[in-house]
Amino acid sequence: MILGVAVAGISVYILNYKPRRKSKVKDIYAEGLDLMITGRRKSAYKNFKDIIQKDSNNIKAYLRLGQVLRESGNPVQALKIHKGLLHRRNLTFYEQVELHKNLTMDWYKSGNVDAAIKELHELLKLEKNSEWAVSQLTTFYREKHEWDKAGEYLEKYQKQTNQEDKNKLALYKIQEGRILIKNKKFKEARLTFESALNISSDLAVTYYFIGNSYSCESEEEYQKSLETDVVNQTVTQENSDYMERAKELLGKAVPMWIRYAELKPEQAWMVIHLLKDGLFALDRYSEFEDILKRILKSDSDNIEVIASLSEIYSHRGENTEAIELIDSAIEQDPSSLIIKLIKLKLQAKKESANPDFARSLDDIIHFLVTDERFQRYKNTATDPHIIWLYEASDEKEILKQ
Repeated sequence: MILGVAVAGISVYILNYKPRRKSKVKDIYAEGLDLMITGRRKSAYKNFKDIIQKDSNNIKAYLRLGQVLRESGNPVQALKIHKGLLHRRNLTFYEQVELHKNLTMDWYKSGNVDAAIKELHELLKLEKNSEWAVSQLTTFYREKHEWDKAGEYLEKYQKQTNQEDKNKLALYKIQEGRILIKNKKFKEARLTFESALNISSDLAVTYYFIGNSYSCESEEEYQKSLETDVVNQTVTQENSDYMERAKELLGKAVPMWIRYAELKPEQAWMVIHLLKDGLFALDRYSEFEDILKRILKSDSDNIEVIASLSEIYSHRGENTEAIELIDSAIEQDPSSLIIKLIKLKLQAKKESANPDFARSLDDIIHFLVTDERFQRYKNTATDPHIIWLYEASDEKEILKQ
């Protein structure tokens, strides 16, 4: 009889109390998730803390507790909680995946991008086809300006999601090339730009930067020429070789900029002054008028081209025609700073003002059309690919888990 009562009591406990307790834990966890979604992190933290106190083996509660801390601005404490789970045995596959995701975000929010990247590679060992890990690697490498690796994982992500975007892949290649130019690795930069064209042959911006690579290398050779001239205090064969090399490289930049202007006539303003300066330095200034007229065939209302033609007329002494042409451009776009400066320059020349004043205006115009910030925010047509390239070098993407 006593044994029967004991068995009955145990049965009641097992069938009633324990399931209710388990059910209560599930309810608290579900409520905690809802609280997280609605942004009530303090309450969510309390829920997950209560679960852990009742069940210290509840891995999901630990994962969410750390996540709440991270999202509340305490990634270091979140990292401590999540790292403590690395020593737990018998974690399920889901729990291991979620643990590596959380550790990734903990490291990133703590300011350690390298550790976050290492964690993502650990995640890929566990789940080799993780779209989330590949996407975040693209983002993190991009933030570090390691564009070769960023492009590698972007390509993987596009294949995984069947969302091919050749233009974006090519833009990542162009970013590689831009860094190579900054590091004065001009030949390697051009090979990289050629790779970008192989990926997306219609990406006009590639020609713009190929031209820039030749121009930058030309400037390097020119500076070497000046240095040898100062050292030797006379023109030597070495000096002459540097000058010839500088001209040869600049000559190769010109057709690249022309190609860009032909493909993007509305954005021709970005290369007009580069072409003007380059052709002048090469004693080929007479070609400039023909280039401008070729651009106008594709874009007859291009006010920057019209303004540049007016400068040519002024250079030939046809000042009245030059002013009339620039006035027609101002009528089309009264807000254009470039055109206003050119008109001011023409008027100064017509009134025989100090030539230094005209040269100063030229310097201002050249600075504006070659300045990245001006190219980003210019109120006339801009090349969206160039805007992306400039902005992507500085921005951080918003990360989502």
